[in-house]
Amino acid sequence: MKKHTWFQLEEHPEVYFGQYIVPNFISNSIAIRASENHWVLISPGEKLLAEWIKRWKEPETKISIIFPNSFHYMGVNTWLKVFPDATLYASQKAKKRLVKKGFNRILALESHRPELPEGYDVLIPPGHRGGDVWLSKQGPDHSNLWITCDSFLNYDRVSNQPVARTLQAILGAAPGLKISQVIKWLLLDGKANFKPWVLNQLEQDKPSILIPSHGEVERDKALSEKLSTLVKQRL
Repeated sequence: MKKHTWFQLEEHPEVYFGQYIVPNFISNSIAIRASENHWVLISPGEKLLAEWIKRWKEPETKISIIFPNSFHYMGVNTWLKVFPDATLYASQKAKKRLVKKGFNRILALESHRPELPEGYDVLIPPGHRGGDVWLSKQGPDHSNLWITCDSFLNYDRVSNQPVARTLQAILGAAPGLKISQVIKWLLLDGKANFKPWVLNQLEQDKPSILIPSHGEVERDKALSEKLSTLVKQRL
């Protein structure tokens, strides 16, 4: 897939996603068209800004930015230079660290929700040290969508970079749908809360499309069952 380009999600045409590298690993940015002039961005990458401006920026365009956890902020300052009035959102847990990183006026998603198209729900998984935020959307014809953060990875192959390839092998991070050892070792501070929550949420939402923060978009009618099995095996 071409990097630094935005692609439309066919099953949910209001959703666009683009890829960039941070560092050596594929990362995803998400852009959701909430209305004619309002967009919601998740993990906006610096190198995806130029094409986004070329395709969609108008004088009246407004954007909201969701930090999907306290670690996904690297490209945001670049976007704020172009959109200084952007509304920022994060979970309450993530907000504490993001404020220390210099981001002010962040609205906590527990009490404030951005404008999103019909059918979307904001999910805040318990037990994440970084304060993860996911989005869920119900769709027709078994096209239910999950937009997650670091909990799930989906690299279609191991990296060409020796260091990245070694890390992927050690951490069990590629290829295919994975839960990296990093989740258990570093990112989860409440596995006992997260595991039953995610299994229950999978049963409720039954996603068949996954856009993780890292890796490729996954489409599979059996996705919910596969993710459930993965969670039981790895956590």
